[in-house]
Amino acid sequence: MKRILSIVLILCTLLSCAALFSSCAKNTGGEYPVTVAATVIEKEPKNIVVLNDVFADIISYIGYDIKMVGRSEECDQDFLHIVPPVGKAASPDVSAIKASGADLVIADAGIPFDLRSNIEAEGITVLMLNVPSDEAALEQTYVDLGTALGGKITGAEKGAKSYKGLLEMLGTMNTATSNISRSVAYLYLDQNNVPSTFVKGTLEYKFFNYNGNTNVLQNQAEPAVDTYELRIGTPSYVFVDSDAVISFMKADENCSRLTALAENKICQIPAKAFKRFGTSTENAVYRMLSFIEKDGKATPDQAAATSAAAPAATTAPAADAPAATTPAPAATQGEDVITFSAQTE
Repeated sequence: MKRILSIVLILCTLLSCAALFSSCAKNTGGEYPVTVAATVIEKEPKNIVVLNDVFADIISYIGYDIKMVGRSEECDQDFLHIVPPVGKAASPDVSAIKASGADLVIADAGIPFDLRSNIEAEGITVLMLNVPSDEAALEQTYVDLGTALGGKITGAEKGAKSYKGLLEMLGTMNTATSNISRSVAYLYLDQNNVPSTFVKGTLEYKFFNYNGNTNVLQNQAEPAVDTYELRIGTPSYVFVDSDAVISFMKADENCSRLTALAENKICQIPAKAFKRFGTSTENAVYRMLSFIEKDGKATPDQAAATSAAAPAATTAPAADAPAATTPAPAATQGEDVITFSAQTE
């Protein structure tokens, strides 16, 4: 009997040790290597250079921007100003990238082959991803970037939770404001100076509509806007990309008659803020809501505090995730337009 008990004790000890070593492997060595978009990353990156503003924005929202030691000039978000630029995305200074100590460069799939080869020749891994154009691709981009920067377990989970957290925060800010629906519109000028707006099927349209009000241009099949149709829509508030749009509106026969222009209900928020899909987008939605709700601004912290009692979001489903901690930008009154301090430009 004693012999049998001894054997049982030995087996239990061996099993416990195996479980312990398995747990240690999972906690320390199970995260890497990872394969993301056909690129193998052998170990956790310590220093990264980002050559795409969308990826930089998402990385910031996930919380891995602390790893950034370089960025392309296109990554001009104010909250990334402390990160040294390394040149244009299509032609960065490879010597500057090497000097930064980067062990990973993240770029979009359009990076020139020769550039990628030159960076890899310096012993630096290059991860190329497609810029997302729909919700499924955006969620996968969050997971891919999380996996690349934090590992197949911790990083992937952090990326997935961050994406859900973004939707949760946007929905919460929406429901924390007045339930009175106003009419709104967004205008930017395309490369030919044609007035344009966001259209259905794009991520920027989805995120703009988190303002929770009636978009008078929601039936646009193409970006180009007929200003007569805009005039007929009589938006109470118009959000614009730049000063150039305001100048266009003042000179245009139809836009110049808008009540929103006469009543100084024009707010500048750069179009690129809605196309970066992370920290900048969260700030942009807050800025829209705080402009409309001057007497009851929905800051991220205030929104999180009231989320339990808030009704369901009116523009998109919210997902369970912790609230983000993006600081609320301060508003200043200009002569002809309300603008906001640069958080996402």
